[in-house]
Amino acid sequence: MICCARSIREFRVESSGMSELEKLHNEETTDTSYDHVLKYTGVFGGVQGLKMLTSFIRNKLTSEFLGKFGVGLISVYGSISEFLVSASNMGVPLNATQRSGELFEIGTNEEIEHFVMVVRTWVLWTALFALLLCLCASPFLSYFFFEHRWDRFGEVLLMVPVSACFLLAEGECAILKGLRQVRKVAFIEGAVAVFTLLLTVPFYYYMGVKGVAIGLICSSLASLITHGFFSFRLISYKISPFSKKVFFEGLPMIKKGIPYVLAGISTAGLGMIIPAMILQPGNGTMDDVGLYRVGWTMTAGYAGMMFVALEADYFPRLSSVNQDTERMNQTINQQIDVCLHVLTPLLILFLLFLPELIGLLFTDSFMGALGMCICACFYTFFKSMSLPLGYSTLAKGDSMVYLAIEIASNLVFAILIWCLYNAYGLVGVGIAFSVGALYDAIVNLLVCGFRYKVKVFRGTWMRFVFQLVCLSFTFVLCVTPSLELKYFFGGIAFVVSLSFSLFHLSKRSDFLHNVLHHFTHSSGDCC
Repeated sequence: MICCARSIREFRVESSGMSELEKLHNEETTDTSYDHVLKYTGVFGGVQGLKMLTSFIRNKLTSEFLGKFGVGLISVYGSISEFLVSASNMGVPLNATQRSGELFEIGTNEEIEHFVMVVRTWVLWTALFALLLCLCASPFLSYFFFEHRWDRFGEVLLMVPVSACFLLAEGECAILKGLRQVRKVAFIEGAVAVFTLLLTVPFYYYMGVKGVAIGLICSSLASLITHGFFSFRLISYKISPFSKKVFFEGLPMIKKGIPYVLAGISTAGLGMIIPAMILQPGNGTMDDVGLYRVGWTMTAGYAGMMFVALEADYFPRLSSVNQDTERMNQTINQQIDVCLHVLTPLLILFLLFLPELIGLLFTDSFMGALGMCICACFYTFFKSMSLPLGYSTLAKGDSMVYLAIEIASNLVFAILIWCLYNAYGLVGVGIAFSVGALYDAIVNLLVCGFRYKVKVFRGTWMRFVFQLVCLSFTFVLCVTPSLELKYFFGGIAFVVSLSFSLFHLSKRSDFLHNVLHHFTHSSGDCC
């Protein structure tokens, strides 16, 4: 792609981005009302529903074709690629979202285009760095994950294209998020979920365990192509990989991003440590890692999909008001409210039918993850409080505080998992997840309160406590042997929680009323 002297310094792919860039500011992208929060939580909720459906199908077929060993291998490959991405991205995607969110408010189209060019150039460099990092670390990762053998580094190197594609896709996604292209991000999320299903399961079926790495490479490449299709139409692709000016313009972003990289490494390290703990001699096997992976998927994985709107829509909005304490508090409490009211009824329903879900989505051989899933149910609930608060440090660009919180959190999680896994097995891991999430919520409340004057409103606290009581009541029912009591009283708890959520959401927003009116009107037309 590089030819002649001028092209060596600058590579450009022309597209129709300017026309879309000029229409960047409109009623939809500048709306910050409660209706907007609920609307896009609903939009992403629908997308996450599609992602869950495709993930259900993929996990069911994967467990049938590959068994516990194959699921464990996918977990290991996922941990390796996550580590490479976290250690290589230099904090560029996060800073790109934050800065482009600010430029969306105060910048010109020319400033936005130039900043995007700087971001894309640095993202390309991070992908090359991931290659070098994997080459250096592959023998150690081989020893860590593959039966304490140094000679299986070739399998680790298979994650280089996966990591590179994810890094490049992350950069494009960060641009779209910062420029409030929420609908595009939502569509991409759904499309990538479908592509991942179509590009992994056939390899698992025809090639078995040998098809795992090929499936991951194909799905990551599809993700990159999908992100690029929408991002390049908004702003044409342009990089200057040999420009000193671009290098020094992006350097402050990299310096600011180093703490985020270290935080990402600590989080990815935790993701690698857990399977490594299980695989220690005398502890467990790759089958046990597969059970852990299922437990993680059912709790942090599926439920965590509901938080995707936080990064795609909430973080850019919060970044744009990070200098106004009153607006920050309003934005944070709005998001906590919506998370609580949307998630709690779903968590209750999830708990009640968890055994049936595991059997339906995987196979009965994975029922050993049931105890972990039940005990980890509070993880997602406490995250509905801690995550909206935690994004304050990111919106403020307070990277050192973010680093300190993340490292402390991961250390607490690691200690909890180590102690409780050795004492109670996978059930202990579930307990560690819930206790660690409670720790995160408390720390974010204290740090954001003292440092940024962020506060949770009294009404938000009352709704939090009410939903916590409903969830706790259901949890107690799920650890009792009586199925009749569980389903009867659990059903009551679900109805109470759902009614409470609908009442408060409809009181603060016309969105639900408009949706109901739309469906009622459509039904009338059909009749």
